[in-house]
Amino acid sequence: MADEPVQAAAGTLTPDAFRRALGQFPTGVTIATAFANGRPVGMTANSFSSVSLAPPLVLWCVAKGAPSYPAFVGADAFAIHFLDAGHQELALRFAGRSERGDKFADLAFVRGATGAPILDGIAPIFECRVWARYDGGDHTILVGEVVHFIAKPHDPLLFHSGELRRIGGGRRRELPRDSFAKTYLAYLLARASQIVSGEFHAALKRWRISVAEWRVLACLADAEGLGVGELAAMALMQQPRMTKILDKMAREGLVERRADEEDRRRARVHLTAAGRTRVAPVLAAAKEHEAAILAPFTEEERVMIKHALDLLIERHGAGG
Repeated sequence: MADEPVQAAAGTLTPDAFRRALGQFPTGVTIATAFANGRPVGMTANSFSSVSLAPPLVLWCVAKGAPSYPAFVGADAFAIHFLDAGHQELALRFAGRSERGDKFADLAFVRGATGAPILDGIAPIFECRVWARYDGGDHTILVGEVVHFIAKPHDPLLFHSGELRRIGGGRRRELPRDSFAKTYLAYLLARASQIVSGEFHAALKRWRISVAEWRVLACLADAEGLGVGELAAMALMQQPRMTKILDKMAREGLVERRADEEDRRRARVHLTAAGRTRVAPVLAAAKEHEAAILAPFTEEERVMIKHALDLLIERHGAGG
């Protein structure tokens, strides 16, 4: 039986629903690079398109919320690298939200004809000087005039329905359903954690909060007065490290220690008003991120996933 078409009712078109609908259109995957303030910047992009043959123009779009947005919009040149099916990990690496040049760590590159970084071993490549910049809602459209290119036949990497794929119908490195990695709980939990938390943890730099500080703030947001030991267990840290983190956060006025009313020898950790103000937008962003992750699942599946994980933690965890 064919799938029923899903339509958004009038007035209910949300960014997440719109993104999922657009995701049904398969695109190629590129890495855009530029040089800004003496350092290389790069990001994965699937918004590339040709514009004109004479003059030779191409375009791509950079999100205004991207950490590298000011660098790309301020640069006078960029390079576009087409990725092939063997570049999945590179695509994921440059899709992270790092504000630093560490995306280029251990990668060989040279300055190209326009000065933009050219990654070694990738082709086709289009080296462009910025021809025009246009506002495009929550993105800026960068149009570039191609001044040099390298052409090479390749098996392209594709992006469709939120996944990296290749021509021929295969998802990246699909394993048999009865393989060890597909059935071993510890691996599945670790991989799921990496997928779910990795992107959001990178985004924490927007609020100048470390992963450790985020865990502390999130745990205390709904559980006032936790002991240092139980807070360490909830935040997935050893107690000595937790103590150092709490010392730093206390100096910044985000948390405070108060004596336990029943045992004055014990300290309880509380959020300050400044801490609650600091964590509020991060909690909201975390909920939005979670909603996007769970969007492909039914409501029953969402409840089942959380319930199963909660039971596992309750029955086998400590201090949770």
